[in-house]
Amino acid sequence: MRACYGSALIAFAAVSPVRASRRRLSFFFSLALVAGLAVLAFGSSSAVAKDSCPGFKVLHDDRIGSAELPAGTYSVIAAEDLGCEAASKLFTRFLQDWDGNLPRPWRVTGEGSGVASFSRGGGMGGFTVRRTGGSGGGTNPEIGKLCPGTFTVNAGSDVGPLYFAKGQYLLYIPARSGITCRRASVLFTRFLAAPGGMLPSPWRVLTQTATFYKPANPTRSAFRVEPEAGVS
Repeated sequence: MRACYGSALIAFAAVSPVRASRRRLSFFFSLALVAGLAVLAFGSSSAVAKDSCPGFKVLHDDRIGSAELPAGTYSVIAAEDLGCEAASKLFTRFLQDWDGNLPRPWRVTGEGSGVASFSRGGGMGGFTVRRTGGSGGGTNPEIGKLCPGTFTVNAGSDVGPLYFAKGQYLLYIPARSGITCRRASVLFTRFLAAPGGMLPSPWRVLTQTATFYKPANPTRSAFRVEPEAGVS
C-alpha cells in the first residue's frame, strides 16, 4: 500500500504542474482574446462614426438620380473618414450636376422624399442627407443665388456642347459672380438664338454643371442654368 501511495504521489506531482500551466495559458489566452475583440469593436465603431454637420439649404425642388430633394434645410450626416466640409462640397457638386451621373465611385440611394444616402466603394465612408424643414429660394454660400421665377426654352436648342430641351429652367448666380439675374437671362436668350448652336465668343461653358463664364474672369462673369425639375 505504501508503494502504491508513493507512486500515486509521484504521478500527481508529475501531472499537476502541467494542468496548472494549461490553466494559466487558457486564462491569459482568454484575456488576450477579450482585449483583441475590444480593439476590433472600438476600431469598427470609429470607422462608422458619423459627424453631424451644419444645416445645408437646397434652394429649389431638386433631384439627383433616384433621390427626390424638395427645397428646404437639410441635415448632413458624414462618415468620420469623410468629414463635414468634404460632404458639403460633394453635396453641392451633386446638386449642380447637369446630367445626374455622379462621378465614380459615388452612388446615390433615394430613401423617400427628402432623404438620400451617398456611398462610395471600397468600404469608404459616405454621407446621408435628410430634410428638416424650411423653404426654398434665396442663397446658399456654396451654391450661390437662385434667380426668381423660371426661364422658358420654347424649342430645343444646342448651345455649344449642351442641348437644352423645351421646358422650364432655373438661373443661378454663383457666389462671387458679378452678373445680375436680368443680365443672365439676356445672355442665355442670346446663346439659345446663336446660329448653328455656336456659343458666342469669348464665352465658354462647363459641361459638368452648365456654367457659362468668360475665361478672362471666370469667377466674376459666371452664371449657371439648371432644369427646373432637376436631373434624373
